[in-house]
Amino acid sequence: MIRKSIIYFSVLIVPVVVIAETGDRFFEIQRTRLSSSNVFEIRDAIDQLAFVKSNQGIRDIISAMEGSSDFPASPGNAPAVKFYAAQALGKKGEKIAVPHLIQVYKKESANIPEHNPPKKRTWKDGVADRTSVSSPYFYEDGEIPITLACGEILRALGSLPLTPESETTIKSALTSPNFYLRSAAADALYFSGKRESLTSLQEALGKETVPYTKISILSALVGLERLPNQNYKAVLESLLDKDPEVRAKASDALRRLDFRISAPYLEKVIQSENDPKVLKQMKSDYQFLVSLHTP
Repeated sequence: MIRKSIIYFSVLIVPVVVIAETGDRFFEIQRTRLSSSNVFEIRDAIDQLAFVKSNQGIRDIISAMEGSSDFPASPGNAPAVKFYAAQALGKKGEKIAVPHLIQVYKKESANIPEHNPPKKRTWKDGVADRTSVSSPYFYEDGEIPITLACGEILRALGSLPLTPESETTIKSALTSPNFYLRSAAADALYFSGKRESLTSLQEALGKETVPYTKISILSALVGLERLPNQNYKAVLESLLDKDPEVRAKASDALRRLDFRISAPYLEKVIQSENDPKVLKQMKSDYQFLVSLHTP
């Protein structure tokens, strides 16, 4: 009887030990990959750690974002790594990341030049939409500029529980001399869900002159207000803007608002949209609006 009990106990314990050892090995492998000289391998390691349900691995992602001061030119310090790490930290949703995000943002954004495009952006300018409605810069995957990385850090801060310092950082970015950081700050305030930010957004809207940033601020406003008011009408009008980036951002704003009454407007502009990426965005947003889902 005693022998049977020992065998039964062993059957229960062995799998637990194996699982624990397998988990430890997983994190060990990802930490090694974070030290790689290949940005894509680092990104994949960050993605692997981001999908772990527990908090384990979050400090590894933070370390990847901060990089190494001993080797400033190493691939591990590339803006792309900071971009992917910030995205992952936003998804993880852990408040522990907030001070680290703020520290990296302050350090990196200090060197970002003023940029307020006076005309439509082209390849020659080096900025325009590439793959995302929130990233109006030309870039190849893995070669993301530091401006985009800082923008993603702001969005991550907005997605995480707000602290007095993170809120101050975001609102300060709303007046940045760089149009993209102002746009990212508006996104961050929307992600925060804090309606007290409406006043700051409305003030910023009144001063904004860059179309892309203006529609970003409008998107944040309508997403927080959730009212069929003048801001909502301004977003509808932006669906006809000559700049495809603005049209795409306006479509995304209607998805955020999630009013079924927006669907006919999107359906109409879809018929005349000639930009493939914007058309894809609009069709996706339209399907979202007409489908049955929980807001």
